[in-house]
This record gives sequence, C-alpha cells and structure tokens, in this order.
Amino acid sequence: MAAGEDRRSFFHCPACGLVFVPEAHWLTVEQERERYAHHDNRASNAGYRRFLGQVADVVVGLAAGHSTIPPKVLPRTLDFGSGENAVLTCLLRERGLPCVAYDPLYTDDPSPLRQRYDIVVVCEVIEHLRQLRQELMTMQQCLNPGAPIVVRTRCYPSVAGITSWWYARDTTHINFFSEQALDFAARLCGRRSQRTLEPDIFIWAAA
Repeated sequence: MAAGEDRRSFFHCPACGLVFVPEAHWLTVEQERERYAHHDNRASNAGYRRFLGQVADVVVGLAAGHSTIPPKVLPRTLDFGSGENAVLTCLLRERGLPCVAYDPLYTDDPSPLRQRYDIVVVCEVIEHLRQLRQELMTMQQCLNPGAPIVVRTRCYPSVAGITSWWYARDTTHINFFSEQALDFAARLCGRRSQRTLEPDIFIWAAA
C-alpha cells in the first residue's frame, strides 16, 4: 500500500482485515512517551473526562448485568493501557467499581497482569500495541471465565483511504481495524465483537 503524508507504509491483511504499519516506521518507546507528554490527558480536562465517561458508562452497564459475579460482589476491572494519569480508572472508581490501572509505558510492575478481572477495558490502546497478538493473549489470561473486553478504537473508512485518514496520521497509531478485523481479534480471545451505541466502542463478549 502507498505511503501516507508522514511517509509511513501501510499494509493490509486480506485474511483478517487489519491494516498495520511495519516495524521500520514505528516510533521508539521514548518518542511515543514524549508525544503523550504533549496531550492534556489530566482529570482536570473536562472534554477528556466526557470522552472517557462514554466508556465508563458502557463498563458500568456491563457490571450491572454481569451474571458470573456472585451477588453483592462488585466486578473488578483492569484499565489496560491506562496512560500516565489513569483518568478512566479514577472515573470507574468514582462510579463505585474497583479498578486497577496498568500501562507498560509508565510502569515496570507486571503484578496487575497476574490477577484476574471481570472486565478488561482497552480505551484508545489497541491501535498502539506493538505485539498485538501477544498482548491480546495477555488480556485473555487476565479474564475470569465469561468476562468481556471493552475496546475503544476508530474503524477505518476504507483500505484505499487509509493514507489520508486523520486517525492514521497519528504516528503513535500502528494498527487500524475494520469491524471484520475487530471480530477476528476478538475470536483470538475466544470472544465475539459487538458494536455499542457509540460507533467507536465495542464489547468483546464471551462466544
């Protein structure tokens, strides 16, 4: 596939639908972390809180109807790729849900990944993952039986238009999904992908 304006190459897998950037065009981890330092991803940013609040609402709805959890036991959530400030983690805790933050860019402590959770949230994270299949398997291993994964990411409008798509101009984004690709990824975790009322939020429910 042709290079985009940032001169990155994009490749399309016809089998699963994923469009991805080859490793030669990835930022270093240090460069990626530096890019995030310029984002206003603090809890004081009202717009950012509203954006994350849409995900929090989906998680709360799942928690309320979670049939695999004993009565009166609150579901535990893992905020996978929480970012330095872990604002979504805070929002879920404010809503009464126990939530653990984890982001390998900001911690060397893998202990959150040794626990089991009733819900895993991956909000604007899956498009950044460098070892996509391995990270998906890690998420699956963190889940209790029947537990869902909540994924937020934008679906690309077309393969041909990927090089001019605004979402692909973010050089920290290296994976781009269609609904077909999301369903393929969900099936790797033994789940099926379902769209929510929000066009960029998906629930990977137990198959």
